[in-house]
Formats: sequence, C-alpha cells, structure tokens
Amino acid sequence: MMSNSRQYASGNVAPLIHVPSQPSREIAFELVSAFQRSGFLRITTPLVPLNLQIQALEAAEKYIVTQTSNAISHPIDPKLYCMLTTSDQITSVSSVLAEYALALELTKTVLLRCLAVGLNIEEDYFARLHSENNSAMRLLKYPTVSERSSNRCKEHSDYGSITLLLTDGVNGLEAYKDGKWHPVPHHEGYLVVNAGSLLQNWTNGKIPATLHRVAGPESAGSCSPRQDLLNAVTRDRISIAFFCDPNKSATSALQSAMGDKDDNDIAEMSVADYIRWRSGGDDTDIGRRGLAFTDDEEKRVRSQ
Repeated sequence: MMSNSRQYASGNVAPLIHVPSQPSREIAFELVSAFQRSGFLRITTPLVPLNLQIQALEAAEKYIVTQTSNAISHPIDPKLYCMLTTSDQITSVSSVLAEYALALELTKTVLLRCLAVGLNIEEDYFARLHSENNSAMRLLKYPTVSERSSNRCKEHSDYGSITLLLTDGVNGLEAYKDGKWHPVPHHEGYLVVNAGSLLQNWTNGKIPATLHRVAGPESAGSCSPRQDLLNAVTRDRISIAFFCDPNKSATSALQSAMGDKDDNDIAEMSVADYIRWRSGGDDTDIGRRGLAFTDDEEKRVRSQ
C-alpha cells in the first residue's frame, strides 16, 4: 500500500506518512527513509483516531490546570509538565489518557516492526526489546510569554528509541537539519514521530536523533515565519510526549543485528543507566530534564 501523502516540510523535515494498522514493506521502507533524512516524520494511523487525540489534549490540559500541585516547573524552560511513568499513574489521571496510551503502545509496536523491516533485520527485533512497555507520558503546558522571548523549550534530542508527540497546533516546534532550524508544521490528526539517541546508537547512526526545540520570536537561527512565533507566544501551548523506552536490561548499543557497536563510554550502559545519565538525575528524578548531551550533540549545539 502506498502512502497517500508525500508532502514535505521545509528542508525535507518531517514528511507526512499514512501508517495502516498492518503496514506493507513499502510503508516500512518509506518510514525508514524518512527517519534517515531528518530523524523526524509525521504519521496518521487508524490506531490513534482524531477524536481520541482531541480528547487526550483536553484531558492533559485539564489535569495540568486543575492539579497544579502535581505540575512541575521546568528548571530551565518556561514550561510546566507532569511525568507519568506507569500505566497505573496514567489511568489514575484520566481514563481518556489511559486509552490514548494504549493506542500509542500499539502504534509503537507497529513502527518498531516497520523500522526493523526497513533496515532489513528480523521484523520483531526492536519490538522484543520493548516487551516491558517502559513507555512514559509527559503532559506539557507552555504558558504565554513575552514577544521578546527565545526558546520555550531548549534544544535537545530525546533519549529513548522513538517519541510520539501530539500537539495542539500552536507553532514553535523546530528540528535542526543541515545547519538550520526548520519548523515542523502541525497537521490535524497526525502525530509527530522522532528518533531518540538510543535508536541512533542501536543503528550505528543510520537513524539520527535530531536536535529539536520549541522556538520563540527571538530564538537564534529560526526558519519559522516570525509572525507565526509572535502569534504562538500569545497562547498557551499544550502537548503530550510519549517516550518509548526499551527494556531496562537492554544495553545502549547493540551488536548482533546492526554490526559493530561504537567503542565509547556509553556503549555498555544499560538502558536504565543511559536514561539516568541523559536526564542528569538519579532514580528519584523522573523529570527527564535532558541536561546531558552525547559528544556529537554537544558539538552540534556549540556550532550553532
């Protein structure tokens, strides 16, 4: 089955792809090609219908607004967030979010199988490494800020294998490609999907963990229309990030399927240790603040 949408964002960032519940090999290769080009894509899938997306965003906003004692102020960025790390936590917050999380788990498995097929390895290779369902859901609110503001979320890459992001359409999300910060356009009914640094490690760089941010009007190097960013900061921005983390006992680099692994200090870390290092915290710090960069990412950040 061919994708019925081959539109591309500026700089070929985040192509739009339709992913059926049982995708063909053609779709798998299309997904991998999109990941390889930019590390970002946008998908629509019957597994996560539009009405469920809308309800999930409403539930996330309601929880952050009404349960202020549970919302954490980010130590660097002007945003609030709630981190939900277990299915029981998600269910206790909202039955809608629990339904949404289940839909994302199914979507995650489909995407991981597509990645394996598109990389010409055993179809369930990556899916097996996610059998513990260690995914975490982050509810995010970016309050209104001044038109003189820069980043609403600093540049970073994600840590795990893939992230599934749902936004309310307020502009600002940008991905770093070819030395420029390109906007990732919103398209109702679509999820943004990006690769994390573990997947980059696992694939020996075949799938990049692209730096991204939420820009403001004064963010340096932005290719977003300035008026879009000016309009964006006058509105609260709501999003839900779903981090698909592998089994905790897996290592941050793999050898059997993807060839020789990198010889570096993080190659033998367990997934749990790797995410703890990347988040700059310990076992009690579930905020995923993202204080640590890999050497490659540090170079890219400093070169801007």
